[in-house]
Amino acid sequence: MSLPLQALIRPSAQSGQYEGISRISKRGNRHLRRVVFLMTLCAVRSQNVFREYFLKRKEEGLPPKKAILATAHKLLRVLFAMLTSKSHFRKEVVEV
Repeated sequence: MSLPLQALIRPSAQSGQYEGISRISKRGNRHLRRVVFLMTLCAVRSQNVFREYFLKRKEEGLPPKKAILATAHKLLRVLFAMLTSKSHFRKEVVEV
């Protein structure tokens, strides 16, 4: 698993039928987690694909912070795909 994705992992808090509150793991690099969070905030503020994804997740019932984290995860997956395929960002390829 890539390093940026490790910063956003949510450990499961489940045992049998009990399902606890999920929180962000503090095991990753805190500086990297902050940079990814700030990148996502900037992406959500502008009118683009990531704002649409953020609003869609909020409409699905996620609290704002969890919707930001879901968007951060999406942003990291898109960045990773761009780096591995050595391509530029094309918003028609990204699904909302």
